[in-house]
Amino acid sequence: MPDLKSEMSKVLNEWEQDAQQTQEKQVPKQIFTPTNNVTQETFIYVRDNPNKTSSEVCDALEVRGFKRSSVGSLLTQFVKQNQMTRDHNSRLRTSVPKYVPLKSTRQFKAEGKRTNKIVQIKSKQPSAGIAALKVDTTPVRLSVSWARRETEIINSLSVMQARALYDSLKKIFGG
Repeated sequence: MPDLKSEMSKVLNEWEQDAQQTQEKQVPKQIFTPTNNVTQETFIYVRDNPNKTSSEVCDALEVRGFKRSSVGSLLTQFVKQNQMTRDHNSRLRTSVPKYVPLKSTRQFKAEGKRTNKIVQIKSKQPSAGIAALKVDTTPVRLSVSWARRETEIINSLSVMQARALYDSLKKIFGG
């Protein structure tokens, strides 16, 4: 009869082999090889070339084959997440020494770092709203002389008068 210690070591070895195999299976197979990392390249460019405006950075990275809109969006995200700063002349600088991957927007909002500012617009005079609109409701009496052209008649009508004329003609001619 085999001893308990040797049997336990066999069982433990089998468990370790099973654990290693499942870990190997859990590593996702990479379907494609990444050819570029626009986020990292944007950060490195700004770090190596400080005091450039966002349009200058976009131009330089567009020459390297990156989309201008992607670079511009990333610059905004870097500034929002305090990895870059803009001075009063809109010149960019990195505020961290190494590239750190950007956080997702949901995760960033959840941390409470982003706050929306409520801006109140101060008007000089309070508006009366829709009551301030005056509508001409006087009935329209047209005296059509055959000498006038139809364009002159149409041009002389207000929108409300033209609508009333349209409705009257529709009743007469149908449609």
